[in-house]
Amino acid sequence: MTRFLLARDVQPFLDVLARVVGGAVLLDPAGELIWQAGSHELATLELPVACGDYRGTLAIPPERAELGALAVSALERMATARATIDDLASKTRRLWWEQNLLFYAGELLRRGFADRDIARWLVDRLAVMEPQTVVILNWDGKSLEVAEGKLPEGLRVGDRLAVSVLVAHVLDRGEALAFSSTAEEPVESELQVAVEPDQPCLLVPLRSAERVLGVVMVLRRVGDPMFTAEQLKLAQLLSDLASVALTNRILIQEAEHTARMVRELEIAAEIQQRLFPPPVARYGSLEVAARCEPVTQVGGDGFLQRRLHHGGVALGVIDLTGHGIGVSLALSALFARLDALADAVETPGELLAMVNEQLTRGEFNTFTMATAVVAFVNPESGRFSISTAAHPRALIRRANGSFETLEKGGLPLGVQAGEEYPVEEGALGPGDALVLYSDGISETIGEGNQTFGVEGLYRALAAGAPSAAEVVAAVSREISMFSRGASHIDDRTIMVVRRAEEHRG
Repeated sequence: MTRFLLARDVQPFLDVLARVVGGAVLLDPAGELIWQAGSHELATLELPVACGDYRGTLAIPPERAELGALAVSALERMATARATIDDLASKTRRLWWEQNLLFYAGELLRRGFADRDIARWLVDRLAVMEPQTVVILNWDGKSLEVAEGKLPEGLRVGDRLAVSVLVAHVLDRGEALAFSSTAEEPVESELQVAVEPDQPCLLVPLRSAERVLGVVMVLRRVGDPMFTAEQLKLAQLLSDLASVALTNRILIQEAEHTARMVRELEIAAEIQQRLFPPPVARYGSLEVAARCEPVTQVGGDGFLQRRLHHGGVALGVIDLTGHGIGVSLALSALFARLDALADAVETPGELLAMVNEQLTRGEFNTFTMATAVVAFVNPESGRFSISTAAHPRALIRRANGSFETLEKGGLPLGVQAGEEYPVEEGALGPGDALVLYSDGISETIGEGNQTFGVEGLYRALAAGAPSAAEVVAAVSREISMFSRGASHIDDRTIMVVRRAEEHRG
C-alpha cells in the first residue's frame, strides 16, 4: 500500500517528539513501520492519524497523552502537505512529458519511419497514460489487422479481427470514445480483448483528412480512474500525428508508383517510336509520309512500311483496341508478324488472311480486336493492290482534285477464322495520293459534337500539296482547327503515299 508519509518527512519531528514524551512510533496504513525514535518500547498509546483515505497510527507513552492530539494534528498537516506536493510533482512531470511528446512529435514527420516504426512510436507515447493494454490496428475497409501494441495474451501482430459495434461506431464517426462497464451492464468484448467490469477503455480512430487508417484501443487496469477529457484529447492528438505520418508514407508510395509508371510509359513510348518506320521515306517515284498521335503516351495505332522482295513496298495502318503498355507490346508483336509474313504472300489480302488465321488460333498474343489496311505498291509504275480489315476505307486524291474511295473490306483481325479479305487494285498517276488513316482521324470531335468524318479529309486534301509530308501537315492543321485544340479520345494515325510528278530516282 502507498505510504501517506515518508521517513524523511517525519524523522526530525519524531526525534523532537521523542525527546518531549520519551518515545514515538509511526506506522503506515498497512501497519508497517515508518519511523521510530526514543524509548519506543514504552510507546503503547495508539492514536489514529488520518489523511484523506489513508489511516495511519502514532504510538506514544500513555503518560504523555495530553500531547497526543497536538502531535496527530501536526502529522496530519504534514501528510496533507506531502500529498499536495506529490500531486503537484506528478502533474508537473505529466505536463512536462506531454509537452515533450508534442515538442518532439516533429521527428515523426521528418524522419523516414516505416509503418511498424510509426505504430511503435505511438505505443511508446501512449505509455504516459499508464495503460495495461494498447492495441493498434490497421483498417483495410473490411477487417482490422493488429499492427503493434502492448498486447494481451493470445493476441499477436498480424492477427485479423472482425469489427465490433463500438469500433464500427468509432471508425464511422471518426471520434474517440471512452467507456467502462459494470457487472450489471457488461460491454461486448472489443477486438477479442476482454473488457472487465470497471475497466476503463479508450478507442481512438487513426485518421488523416478523408482517410480512415485504423483504430487504437487503450485499456487501463480494473479500478483505475476513467480517462479524462484531457487524456482523450492527448490520445487523439498523438493518433492524428501518427496518422499524418502514415498518410505521408502512403502518398510517397503512391507518388513513387506513379513516377515508376510514368517512367515505364516513357520507355514504352520511346521503344514504340523506334519500332515504327521513318515518318518520311522515298521509294522511287513514291513519297511516303506518316504521323501517329497516341491518345496516351503509348497507343494502339501504328503504321507499316517495308520493302518487298519483288521490289514493291508494303504500306499500311493498323489499329488495336485500347491503349497502354500491354496494347503497345501487342502492337509490336503484330507488326513483327506482318513483317515476317509479307514476303511469303503475293497480295495484301493473303497477308491479312494469314495473320487473322494465326490470331484466331491463339498462336501468339491475344488481342481484343485489330483493324488494318495494307497496300502493296509498285514504286515505278504506281500500281497498287489494297485490302482492308474493318478499317476506315482508303482514299485517293487525284492530281486533278477528284476523290475516290476504296470500298472493299473484311472483318477485324482475330475475330473469325477463315475470313477472306478482298483485294482492290488501282494505280497512282503523277501527283496522285493514296491516304490511309485510322478512325481516330475521322471520329475527331469538334464544336457542337460534330465529327471530322471523311468530309474533313476532303477539305484538308482539296488544295493539294507538293509532297506527301505537306499533305500530312495539312490534315493535321485541319483537325486542329476543327477540334479547336481539344484533347482527342482515340489514337490518330495517317499515312499518305504520293507519286511524284517526276521520277527522281
